[in-house]
Amino acid sequence: MRQFDENVDGYYDVENQLPRYLRRLAEPQFERGDERREAIDSVAAAEEHRERVRKDFLEAIGGLPEERTDLNATRTGRLEYDGYAVETVIFESLPGFHVTTNVYVPESASADDPRPAVLFVCGHAATAKTADGYQQGCIDLARNGFVVLAMDPIGQGERHQFYDPEAEAIPISDDSRDYPRVNTLEHTYLARQCMFAGANVARYFVWDGIRALDYLESRPEVDADRLGVTGNSGGGMQTSYLMLADDRIAAAAPCCFITSKEAYMRTGQGQDGEQIIHRAIDRGPRYDDFLLAFAPKPALIGASQSDFLCIEGTHQSYERASSLYNLYEAGDALELTVADSTHGFGPELREATVNWFRRHLAGEPPTFETDDPSTEDRERLRCTEAGEVRDAYPDGRTVVDLNREFLAETAPEAATAPTVDDTDNYTCQLRERLVDRFDLERDRPDLYPRTIETERNGDVTWEKVFFPSEREVIVTAIVATVDDGGTEEPLVLLLEEGTDEIEERREEVAALARKHGTVVVTDPRGVGGVCARDVNTRLQNGGDYYDYHGTVYKLASDALMLGTSLLALQTFDILRTIEYLRSRLDEGNTELAIEGRGPWGIQALLTAVIEPSIRTVSAVEPFPSFHEQATTAEIPVDHRLNVHGIVGEFDIPQLLPALEDRDIDWDGDLSRYRRPSADETV
Repeated sequence: MRQFDENVDGYYDVENQLPRYLRRLAEPQFERGDERREAIDSVAAAEEHRERVRKDFLEAIGGLPEERTDLNATRTGRLEYDGYAVETVIFESLPGFHVTTNVYVPESASADDPRPAVLFVCGHAATAKTADGYQQGCIDLARNGFVVLAMDPIGQGERHQFYDPEAEAIPISDDSRDYPRVNTLEHTYLARQCMFAGANVARYFVWDGIRALDYLESRPEVDADRLGVTGNSGGGMQTSYLMLADDRIAAAAPCCFITSKEAYMRTGQGQDGEQIIHRAIDRGPRYDDFLLAFAPKPALIGASQSDFLCIEGTHQSYERASSLYNLYEAGDALELTVADSTHGFGPELREATVNWFRRHLAGEPPTFETDDPSTEDRERLRCTEAGEVRDAYPDGRTVVDLNREFLAETAPEAATAPTVDDTDNYTCQLRERLVDRFDLERDRPDLYPRTIETERNGDVTWEKVFFPSEREVIVTAIVATVDDGGTEEPLVLLLEEGTDEIEERREEVAALARKHGTVVVTDPRGVGGVCARDVNTRLQNGGDYYDYHGTVYKLASDALMLGTSLLALQTFDILRTIEYLRSRLDEGNTELAIEGRGPWGIQALLTAVIEPSIRTVSAVEPFPSFHEQATTAEIPVDHRLNVHGIVGEFDIPQLLPALEDRDIDWDGDLSRYRRPSADETV
């Protein structure tokens, strides 16, 4: 029997079902968000909204470090130009966590005549602070009298967290494809680790920005009451985050970032992990929330007419924010400038940004016109000799180290199984929490299973089957049975790519059928016979179906912003498959088995905790625990496992005590998750 052809062999159109399902979940959330905004009818209501959004944002990213430690700022060089100088400065936003910057200092700035300052946060250009367009933006600002600090983001410029001078690619994937060091793959890898811990790598982006403002405040030639922030693309994102997180900012200009969540979902585009904030669609912050929370302070939205961040969403967020600025009688403090260009910090946006800060930080007329200044050789602007902090500070800390420390503080017991006195009570409570967290008691339509093809081969009968898991969601399966039945429980088999593997594993599945009598190879939504259509491409930051920024990643990201996960949705489908399998069996045959391959090993444990009839759990080449994935520098990645805050809650160590009465065949050492007894040496 062959794998399913497109659209369940032509029986059912499924290629849009998962994107459509997620959009259907989003619609009431968008409506609730609109209702919340429409209810803001006073300054007091606006202040309340700001505090709620800020609280939710900080909670979603894991909060911020509590202590402002010594910056240990070091100037490693200084270059003189006509009217300004550039200093290469390194500071530590956290002890041992180094931030590389270029500080542009106008000749006019001094302790006797302190100048307004602008933090320039960089987008996803590989060279970050030294990219030509960003250099030009900083030069234009410096020539207009602003002290400017341009900062490399995590994973870019001189701050590659996985830097290896001998490597041609970032060493964080088992994938055979080479991912060059110039892209922002690190962002998504690190965001995934932080996500498991209940945080987001944006926590460190924001903290770097806050400490950069601290450094600017400390400079004698800077007027600490006149601080601005700007950036383009990913820098527009960082600007927006800081507008929400730091009250010291007096004026801001986020460029090529502000659109709307509704528009974002329609485009099908993926975004790097620091932009995927847990429950951002469900409760915010949405794009307009950053503007709403900044009111009534001056904010310029810079946009490009033909940006991949669609302009209609930009206008939508601008209009929403304008009504709130009007409550403050500060309508002229919010402006939208649209450049006739594609994505990028071109001359029109640079001019608009400089003039915005001239008006609102320097009290000068907005008359500046850029002359496209010449840029410096990038190597001369390096803060470190080799252009990498990991080379200059081999003992410095990385985000992986920070996330490990974060978990040590927030979930110190998460890596080992808890001591359980009453197993039945523990299992019951864990199951209830899991059912609630994954929303597993929602409506289940009748299965109405369809068998669309049957094939007999020796003693094994093969069937192609599909049935509805829930409204508008179809699940496919290939069932293998033997006449006399097996000696072991009927089996639900979770292959890494579902029934797409059936042809290469035909003999293996047949052998399992002879042991178990019945084997159901199932395709939860988004897998095998019910794969989604490609919703992302390589034209921007996309990839193949399972790639870092491919279809699965995009859909998993949408699910996270909706407050759920593919893991939760696929768990529901596996439980429905168990219902289907049970419907085929005699009433007395109630005990079942489940086997997960690769990432599905953890899924098999989760399903067994929820479903007591599963008596045998097997895992072949399973992924390590979520805790290990959150704290290890090099791990396999499968975005179907992306779920916020699972470490210490529903991880392997927490699941095992609930399965003490089951047979577990784990391909690997489960003892590392067991808590040593008092008389054992740790």
